[in-house]
Amino acid sequence: MALELHIFLEDSQVPTREVWQQAIEEAGFPTVIEQTLDLRRDTGFRPTTWKEQATGFEFYLEPAVGVLESYPHIAEQVGSRDMCVTFRWGGDLAECAAAISSAAALTKLVGGIYFYPDDDIIRTADDVVEATREELSAI
Repeated sequence: MALELHIFLEDSQVPTREVWQQAIEEAGFPTVIEQTLDLRRDTGFRPTTWKEQATGFEFYLEPAVGVLESYPHIAEQVGSRDMCVTFRWGGDLAECAAAISSAAALTKLVGGIYFYPDDDIIRTADDVVEATREELSAI
C-alpha cells in the first residue's frame, strides 16, 4: 500500500536541492536527499538516506490545481500556492521517515502547506517541524 502527502507552495519558492538539504539539516533531521536532484526535472523514485540507511521515496512536482481537484475542501487554506510536491512511499519505516522529514523541512522552508490526505492532516510552516519530530520519535 502506497502512502502519500502533498506540500503546496508558490512556483517562485521551489528551492534548489542544496537549499532544501540545508533546511533539512537545520531542522535536525538525519535525512540526505540525492545530490543530483533537480526538483523541476526529476520525478519518480529518489534515492535518499535516513540515519545513513539507504532508502528513498517517490517525488513529483506538479501544478497544484490537479491535486486540489481531489481535495477541494483544502483549497482555501492552500490559497495562491500554485505548485504541489507529492511524496509517495510504501510501508517501509525508513521510507516514511525520509519522506515526512524531507516534506516537513520543505514546508518550513517555503512557507508551504503540508497535507496528509489519509488522515486529513493539514500543517502550516509554523508547526510542521515540531509535529514531524513527534511523529518520528514514534518510529
